Amino acid sequence: MRSNTPLATCLAVYSVLTATSFVSPAFALDKVRVGWCTSVITHGVAPFAVATKLGWFKQEGIEVELVNFPGSSDCIRNVATGEVLVAVATAEPVAILQQTGVKTQVFYTAYRRNIFGVAVPVDSSIKKYADLKDKKIGVTSMASAGVVLARSGASDAGLDPDRDIRIVVSGQPAQSVVLLQRKDIDAVSQWDTQYTLMGLAGQPMRMLEDPEIESFPANSLVASAGSIKNKRDLLVRLARAYTMGVVYTLKNTRQAATIFQDVYPQIVPTGIPPAEALDRNATLLKTVSEKWTLDNPGEKWGESDIKIYQKYMDWLVRAKILKQPIDAKEVATNDLVEDINKNLDLASVEQALAR
Repeated sequence: MRSNTPLATCLAVYSVLTATSFVSPAFALDKVRVGWCTSVITHGVAPFAVATKLGWFKQEGIEVELVNFPGSSDCIRNVATGEVLVAVATAEPVAILQQTGVKTQVFYTAYRRNIFGVAVPVDSSIKKYADLKDKKIGVTSMASAGVVLARSGASDAGLDPDRDIRIVVSGQPAQSVVLLQRKDIDAVSQWDTQYTLMGLAGQPMRMLEDPEIESFPANSLVASAGSIKNKRDLLVRLARAYTMGVVYTLKNTRQAATIFQDVYPQIVPTGIPPAEALDRNATLLKTVSEKWTLDNPGEKWGESDIKIYQKYMDWLVRAKILKQPIDAKEVATNDLVEDINKNLDLASVEQALAR
């Protein structure tokens, strides 16, 4: 009996290890809830779809779940409470809530140029922000960044945002088009792809010029200060896989649109031929992805230009969105950027593109 015991033990251990090897990868994945700051899936989700479909999140030991919220303010509150680990949000609610003691930070700037702004129908008599006096401006929700941009733009033009303009919820593009055509609203404060969709729905739009905000960053990866300190490795892995999705999308936007449709079939337009639906989504994705590119030598993926963030924060103070000045370093950090870029597996991206 003694001579058989080691063999029996080894066989038992081998059986356990063999069985475990088939299930351990699923249990080894860190589940990460990511806040998406609109009530519906939009084309900015494409890098998440690509990284999911091509296995790059799994390669980093991560399983991502997107959670929709009405706007960036709600996203940041849910990051602060731990409902989601990360949100793809704009910076102004980060700054606003910083001043109430809620500590979150941008750790990866995703949209490197502004996507927001006020737009009007192409034939509107409204030419500049000052012309918005006594006008109704539609936003997707009262928690969206569009509210902040509309109020700030009006304030910069010498208007009182509390008295001279009226901000109302006009919903998604199809609803906004109906309200614009009925003259129930005069303008919208949303973002670039929304305006492209409005044009496709029969209402071409024209954005009001606002050179000051063009360089401001838009949606970025935000986490709580505690998570940035204590879950650094997890955030780095998440951002690394996301970056691979970004690079793939920039290099083959049409194929990324195909993957996006596979992962999120609800975004495929109905009532039109499949090829036309893909053309439409590829066009919208191209509009979005133009804001992701690196433009200057030596720039790193996710890197935040603190000087630009400071200009943004100062602009929010002048517009009375922020009650007092704030140091941009409290709003955005580059502490994780080096690690995100250091082991970025761009070879896998090239291999996927070559398939």
